[in-house]
Amino acid sequence: MKAVGRHKKVTASKIAVKTTSRVATNVPSLKVGFHTATTSKSERLYVGKPPTCSVIHDAVCEQPQPLPFFDVVEENPGAIPAYETTPACDEKGKEKSKKIQQNVAHMNELKEEEPTFLRLMLSLHHHDQVLTPCSCPEKRPRVVACSDCLQAELLCRTCWAKKHRTMWTHWAFVWNKSEQFFEKHDSSQVVKNGALRLGHCGDGCPKSEVARSFTLVECNGIHATAIAFCGCETVPTADGKRALPHFQQLLQAGIFPGSVKDPKTSYTLGLLRYHRQQRSQGKGSAYNFVLVLQRMADPYFAGAVPDIYTNFLAITRFYEYLEIKIQSGQAFGLDSPVPGEETRPYPNRPEGYLGVNCAACPERGVNMPFIVKSPSYLRHTITQNTTLDGNFKANLFFKRDDGSDTALTDGMMYFPKQTEFEHLAKTYVIPEEYEVPCKAHIGSIHHQGSVKYGTTAVSGVVAAACDHAVLGSLVDMIKGEAFALGTYAQREHLRHTNSPPHAAEFVNPNTMSYDSYCSFVINQVQRALTLFPDEAWLHDLLAEVEGQIPADHINGHGLSCQSIWQAVYFACRAHFHGETAEVLWAFLNPLGSSTRQMTGASRHDIINFVMHAWNLLKLFRQAKLLAAERLDALRLFELHMAVLQDLSSQHATEVSAWSRLPRKTEQSGGKITSVYQHESTQALTVENVLATMIAAEQERSRQNGGHDAGTPVAQWIHDGMSIERTQALTVALLKNHREHPLQETWESITTLRDALNLKLKKFRERQREIYPRLTLSALDVDEPELTAIQLPSYRMKHGQKLSSGAPEAVAQSTQTRESEIQLRCTAAQNGVLAVRDASVALSARNLQKAEMMKTFEIAMYNNARTALIHLGYMEKDAVEPFPPMSPKDTRRKETHLHRAKGDSRLFDGTAWYLQSGVTISRAAVSSTLSPRGERDSDEDEPQLLVGTQTLKRSGFKQGQRSPKRLKDIAPDDVEVVSSEGSDSDQGSPSKPGGQGKGGKKGKSKKKPDGWIWLESLMRGQAVSDEKVAAYKRESEKVQWFRAEAEMYRWLEQYERKHAELMRVIERYRRDSVVWTGLGDREQQASGGLNGAVTYARMQAAMYKRLAHNAQVIFKAADSGAHHDWVSAATFDELIAKIDAWRDVVFQWMDRMGIHRAYKDF
Repeated sequence: MKAVGRHKKVTASKIAVKTTSRVATNVPSLKVGFHTATTSKSERLYVGKPPTCSVIHDAVCEQPQPLPFFDVVEENPGAIPAYETTPACDEKGKEKSKKIQQNVAHMNELKEEEPTFLRLMLSLHHHDQVLTPCSCPEKRPRVVACSDCLQAELLCRTCWAKKHRTMWTHWAFVWNKSEQFFEKHDSSQVVKNGALRLGHCGDGCPKSEVARSFTLVECNGIHATAIAFCGCETVPTADGKRALPHFQQLLQAGIFPGSVKDPKTSYTLGLLRYHRQQRSQGKGSAYNFVLVLQRMADPYFAGAVPDIYTNFLAITRFYEYLEIKIQSGQAFGLDSPVPGEETRPYPNRPEGYLGVNCAACPERGVNMPFIVKSPSYLRHTITQNTTLDGNFKANLFFKRDDGSDTALTDGMMYFPKQTEFEHLAKTYVIPEEYEVPCKAHIGSIHHQGSVKYGTTAVSGVVAAACDHAVLGSLVDMIKGEAFALGTYAQREHLRHTNSPPHAAEFVNPNTMSYDSYCSFVINQVQRALTLFPDEAWLHDLLAEVEGQIPADHINGHGLSCQSIWQAVYFACRAHFHGETAEVLWAFLNPLGSSTRQMTGASRHDIINFVMHAWNLLKLFRQAKLLAAERLDALRLFELHMAVLQDLSSQHATEVSAWSRLPRKTEQSGGKITSVYQHESTQALTVENVLATMIAAEQERSRQNGGHDAGTPVAQWIHDGMSIERTQALTVALLKNHREHPLQETWESITTLRDALNLKLKKFRERQREIYPRLTLSALDVDEPELTAIQLPSYRMKHGQKLSSGAPEAVAQSTQTRESEIQLRCTAAQNGVLAVRDASVALSARNLQKAEMMKTFEIAMYNNARTALIHLGYMEKDAVEPFPPMSPKDTRRKETHLHRAKGDSRLFDGTAWYLQSGVTISRAAVSSTLSPRGERDSDEDEPQLLVGTQTLKRSGFKQGQRSPKRLKDIAPDDVEVVSSEGSDSDQGSPSKPGGQGKGGKKGKSKKKPDGWIWLESLMRGQAVSDEKVAAYKRESEKVQWFRAEAEMYRWLEQYERKHAELMRVIERYRRDSVVWTGLGDREQQASGGLNGAVTYARMQAAMYKRLAHNAQVIFKAADSGAHHDWVSAATFDELIAKIDAWRDVVFQWMDRMGIHRAYKDF
């Protein structure tokens, strides 16, 4: 294959295939992988060189690579590049390569100056001013340096101490005259009686107590220092006045005390802030953090540094609790009305609540009005989406915990009250056997009471989160993912916006996603009644909740679950994939190694603190994230609508009737009726093919049973063909393990070889009876895949006569040959169906394994065809009844399989639906769905605000984006499965109509289906032409309904993102107003400015800036903003504009007589 250069392009973006093999084979489905150091004989004989451009894992390359068997043609420089013929990873590949080259160049630049770096770094260990007179009047020698001050001059001891009286945690480097080096000292050791003096801005207190030893911890290490407390009597008491308590003096100085009574250890606030961020973002353990501090103080003699570990655990936990209480506003009395208001600022949140709620999710009275006028078919704009998921890495080992410790955040953040949890867990957690989950679903709920949880007091957590991955609640699991605990987590999440409960007219619609929702929903309301009998609001809400199974888990369920609980086929669901709870675990799991060793109360606090940091991170970045999703939704909606329009014009006579069919999936008497699935039980599915093969084989055995000599011969040939199939699979796995080494593959190869040896032994024993005079082929038990299978076709291929002489022997040979012909024909017919199934194009499935299996099935079909040629059944160049097969003959996007993850971003090649000559790219680009306004200059562009004012470096301003080519209308992860890439004659100069290199590209012809999909193929099979034609008509209808569903879901996603962005803006504004009110109330109470007032003012300003930035992003044309919708002043106006726009954008449906299905949602 030619390399894809600057002016080359691959004629197919990608062919994606399914993960698991459902082909017609009795060979077990095995994992792909492994490598050994030696090369086997099979590899040398059967495995060719790796292709120039091989299939690459998605984990290796962000975009899929072209497959090796596709042709590469010269791009016509003058032609407009169609999206579906553009290499998916070309641009990103160049960018990645350029970045690597830049990194290499940067490192080379540094290495060139290595001597200079070494020289200057070593020079920092000396100072030219050492022992010279100081600038002070006393002219003492300069002997003390500071490693923490930048460009500091060398000073005498007295001057250094004076300069650092307020920088006491700087390390002093004092010149060691005898040993000739600067020795590290604490500040208290620089001058005699040196000490950190409190109360007078670093100056000594006239009533100061005697300095005493003290441990002070800063980011640069643990200081064994001295401290002198202020003795001024300023605190009134019953007996007069007394000095301020020591712990208060430390806090006033910005030092957090290690205890209240007689503190001997303390921590700078800078250190505590740093540790908080380090634990939240880096997930490091406190133990390792203390080790770092010890080595920062003395890397050579760390054992001489004070041990602060036990005290550090308590202080960091308490400090973070206080910080969260301040940040949440609870330290300001948040549960009381602010000036000018009569109710609580957040009227339906629990009192004392310290958690963070999602800004984009609907919260009545906070980020949206209490009453919203929205038609039912736009309910996705106000729906609360919730996901549930269990995690077994955030567990807790059995510890020596007497239970006396209580979490500081008990019931105030994401975990419920511990006493309530223990009561419910002991009383109401129902063993999972009573709530049998979907039998086809494999998950952790199947392991209730498993031995794997025997060493854990808590096996993990169940989390409830919104669809923006903002955590709502966490509930401990006792041994497994019991449904009762899932209901508990669901209730806790909902309680954070329903305390007290809303009136019925103010309740938002709710949608829930859970791995086992098909089973969970059965007793959902009954569990709530049992667990929380007095909470009628919860019972009513759960009775109305809608549900689904997440996109990543639904393919592990049975076919009925895949039909009923597929999210994309639910109205007003937008693009809610339901997997966002999984996102939390990547952030939380690294913390598990620390929290599983803590007490239960400490574990709850630390997990609450870390997940609080996660929620804040999501909250502050929410506008940008939603804007990116909005742009993605707009592009995909335009693409999917272009597809639906073209499909509608192809089936103009049918779509009017189709559009009036109900979209809701119904289940009655075990039968599922859905417009999104095939109804025919005679469809060409793998299950039916397998059943047909088994039944046919049994029927042949019955017909030729008893003493009929033909039966064992046919069975023997069938066994030989089965061995050939296993041999071919072994060779394919050997090739795969050579290119993608994994231990699992070698184990699979070993298993197959063991099975082959057993089968060959039985096969060769039977061969001796059928051909007693035939010498057996060589057998290598280490590589049985090389053993020749001496069936009639093999012997005829090598010029051997089957039989001669006696008529009985000739008749027997003829019968053997005819038996093989009959079985080979059956194998070829079923091989076509197996290739059909292996050709499913789904981007989210295992591309490497599925491509191997499709190639394997094609090879097995061609093997059967070759055998029929050697048997004399057909000519070598014959195209009937079994034409030669290549990958180009397999192109098609399946409709008989259930939808899989990634289908929304997968499009068929133009041959499948754009038969009117309109390509996806042109249809999408020509759309004027969301006109973008243009600005005359950069000055008109609103500027984003920041919180920390710094000097900005030049060259970092984001420039204007270059004009996009047509292919750029689709997002990066959209894949277009093109039929053009598999046509070997495309661009070939040696074939009629082909274009040579550099030639002009002619008008592309419409590409027909691969021959394996044609009705004429089925002649001679059990399925008639009429049934095949009916199946194809049903396929067309299913394809149309699926395209319609995809279009509506992406439209709903686009609308929902506008609503969410408006809610984010309103939430920031509300938070700013609340903080302003808290500051005003504090100022009124104190009679002037103080720290609490200025903190509240700062918070108000930060949220005001966030609101400004969100408003700018909301209206930005390059983020997919609808020019009319973003002008809405209120939420109701936004809903009205969305509704009106639908009437405009779907006028084409009215012209074609298509019923607007969304009116029935």
